[in-house]
Amino acid sequence: MARRGGDLEAFIAFLGGLLAVGLTALAMAGLGMAVRPTPALRTAALVTLGAVWPTATVTVYLRLRARPR
Repeated sequence: MARRGGDLEAFIAFLGGLLAVGLTALAMAGLGMAVRPTPALRTAALVTLGAVWPTATVTVYLRLRARPR
């Protein structure tokens, strides 16, 4: 029986995006301990985190959907 819909792929992509954001946030926290963050640097960090999640999620989803069955 063939599985349809892509729900599993979407969930895996969601978790992949969450993992990417978590790792990015940890790296930024480590960098923040070494360097005194300015307001501009904090804004750049938030923008980066906001861009990482959708980018990683869409990338993982499209790669999973591209696999032949």
